[in-house]
Amino acid sequence: MSACNPITFRGITRKKYQAIRARIYAQAGSVRMGGDTGSATGDTPLGEFSASWEYDEAALTFTVTCTKKPLFVSEGMIRSRMQSLIESVDA
Repeated sequence: MSACNPITFRGITRKKYQAIRARIYAQAGSVRMGGDTGSATGDTPLGEFSASWEYDEAALTFTVTCTKKPLFVSEGMIRSRMQSLIESVDA
């Protein structure tokens, strides 16, 4: 298991952040949220995955850091999946 570099998404409004949080909550196995930070864990067919995040309303940024991922899941795959999630949220 390994981790990834942080991934920052820009132009994320409060409304969009709340929709992203709701989507994460619906998809992850275990979620901890507190204000503008949180973490989630879940299982994939290749192993356990966990990530933490932080939302900065003043900067309109949403930063995700993968803290644990299966060895055969690349950082690029995670970035692509997160990008798809962000783009799929209407807000």
